Amino acid sequence: MKSSISSLEAQFGPLQKKTFASALSLFFEQQCPQMGGHLTRQVIVNNIQKLVDDFYPANTHLRMGQVMWPAVDEKEHAAYGKSMIKTKIKPVFVDMIAPEDIEAALKGERKKQTRQRATIRLFHQAKEQGGVLTGVDVATMMRLSPATISNYVRQWEKEHQTLVPRRGTIHDMGRSVTHKRQICYKMIVEGKSVQETARETNHSPEAITRYVKDYKRILACLQRGLTPKDTAFVAKVSENLVFEYVNLIEENQVAINEQIGKDGSIFNDIPF
Repeated sequence: MKSSISSLEAQFGPLQKKTFASALSLFFEQQCPQMGGHLTRQVIVNNIQKLVDDFYPANTHLRMGQVMWPAVDEKEHAAYGKSMIKTKIKPVFVDMIAPEDIEAALKGERKKQTRQRATIRLFHQAKEQGGVLTGVDVATMMRLSPATISNYVRQWEKEHQTLVPRRGTIHDMGRSVTHKRQICYKMIVEGKSVQETARETNHSPEAITRYVKDYKRILACLQRGLTPKDTAFVAKVSENLVFEYVNLIEENQVAINEQIGKDGSIFNDIPF
């Protein structure tokens, strides 16, 4: 019996080694001997194999009009000077063309409206898969300018009073204050919880808390008569950010005054 098994292994066993993983392991063994032994190489090979599978998936299940695009992982943390080569990537599948686009074309819908809807769809589909796209990502896919994509998004957010999950808002990048405005309005004027606001604005609870803390510090400083420059120093933020929040405070001043006490304290559940 053992000889029979040995014979089968001798005949068919080599087939199990004719794989990308085996070839990669042999490459590391021969070209990078300093990498370590078999177990060390196997960990590296397995991770590389996973990257290959993510970036070059089988296309047999792709629908018409669907493509894979390398988004940034939603859980990644943005940092000043952090290059894309040091940023974790999350491949996602998005519908460049969806059934509703074809139906809209048959009904004679304006191209601008169809493109705007497709733009918003791409951002949301990436977010649903744990990735975030930039305006440049979507502009490249749709062969439009980043400015056009930005206009589509701003118009959509204004009309629907909701935030589109872009990398700039999810990872708090860029100078746009649209997301700060909506977050502060929901927390301050509408009195919603951190969890509710996070869910409705596609932001993490940590980001929501950070915005409200900045809002509280800046509001308290201004109520005590500090200048924007002094406020920036005390609140440990940039002077430009102080002016952004000043505008937000002025926009909602009436509603804010109805919810804060004489001592200026608000949101006791979120400490300074």
